[in-house]
This record gives sequence, structure tokens and C-alpha cells, in this order.
Amino acid sequence: MKRIVTGCALAGLGLALAAGPVESQDMQQKIAAAKQAAAKNQQALRAYTWIEKTEILMKGEVKNTKLESCRYGPDGKVQKTPLSEPAEKEEDTPRGPKARMKAQAKAKVVEKKTGELKEDMEAAGALVHQYLPPSPDKIQAAQAAGKITVTPGASTTALRIADYLKAGDSLVLTLDSAAKGMQQINVDTWKDDPSDKVTLNVQMQSLPDGTDYAGNIVLAVPSSHIEVHITNSNYQKLAQ
Repeated sequence: MKRIVTGCALAGLGLALAAGPVESQDMQQKIAAAKQAAAKNQQALRAYTWIEKTEILMKGEVKNTKLESCRYGPDGKVQKTPLSEPAEKEEDTPRGPKARMKAQAKAKVVEKKTGELKEDMEAAGALVHQYLPPSPDKIQAAQAAGKITVTPGASTTALRIADYLKAGDSLVLTLDSAAKGMQQINVDTWKDDPSDKVTLNVQMQSLPDGTDYAGNIVLAVPSSHIEVHITNSNYQKLAQ
């Protein structure tokens, strides 16, 4: 059974839920607590450095891989430093003018395709950061517009936010009903055109100090058979 959400509170990265009728003042207090919890978690993540691995797949085959060291900069944005580039396969030098021309033509096609894949990877990364972490302000705006619904379950609660960032998109937060911790985030959205659908699945993980982070992210573009897999790991506290 679904019902319009009347109160929500964030915990960890984001989001614990308090559903049911509440007074306007109580709702404002819960939203304020949500913003405070989100800010606290973001502040905790700024004390860490971590490794982000990004893979772009086409029809299930890995076409490009990127490994970066990440940390938050003074401006609050994530700074990334490349760690390595995938080694290119060495091929025998072709013999004869025709063979060389064919090899050069093939190299140009590969170079163009590689450039397109890198552009897709950057665009995917930019799209991910528009939805992660969820914005308390957008949640509040959706709540005011009556665009949040809740589906309670035996062990989890699903919070669905319609038109979160774009018209027709949705962001679904799966919460642990007991601990009110974030378990999963699912997004249905689109790129340049509403017909070009994009899905985003995020599996949340926690650090020993309770800080939540997006451990595994899968972004899929069904129309082009492209998937982008992002794995965040090796969180280490920065030296004080």
C-alpha cells in the first residue's frame, strides 16, 4: 500500500524515513534534521581519500577503464587524480604500403571510438553526480509538491521521488526499516531526450565509523547497449 510521505529524515548519506501524519512544525523540524544529517555525512567523507574505478562496457564487453584517486577539495567538490591508463596491446608492424594504409585506417577508427567512449564515460559520471548524494533540498521540494510516495515492507521501506531532477524521472531510496539506514538507490532518468532512457543502481556501503558511501554504481543506457560500472573502495583517512 502506498501513501504520500508527510515526513522524512536523513541518516548517514541520507535518509531515514518518518512517515505518517505530522504537524507542519514537526515536518519542518524533520527536514532540518535531514539537512543536518546529510551535511554531517558529507563532512565525514571529506576526511577520506579513496579509489574510484570506472569501466565502460558495450554489449557486456569492457571497452575502457579508468582508475582514479579521489578526495574532496576545499570547494567541496571531488578532486580526481588519474592513477593509471590501461596498457595498449602491441601489434606487429604491418609490411607493405597497402597493409600500412589499412592499419592506419583501423587505428583512426579505434582512436575515434575510444574518444567517443571517453566522452560517454565523462557524461555518465556527470549524470551520476547529479543524483548522488540525494539532495535534502530536492527532497523537501518534492515533498511540498506531493511527489513522494512510500512503500513499506517487512524489512525495508522504499521512498519514491517523482520528477526529482527532470520531468518524468524518479529516484527510489531503499531504507532499512529497523535501523533507518540507506541500503540502495535506484534512478530512472534520461540523457538528452526522454526517449533515451538511463537507469542507475547504487549499492550503499558503510565505513567503520558509520559513514555511508556509494560502493557500487551501475549506469545503463539500454538503447546503446552501454553500461558504466563505478566501484569506490580503499577509503583511507587523510593525515591530520
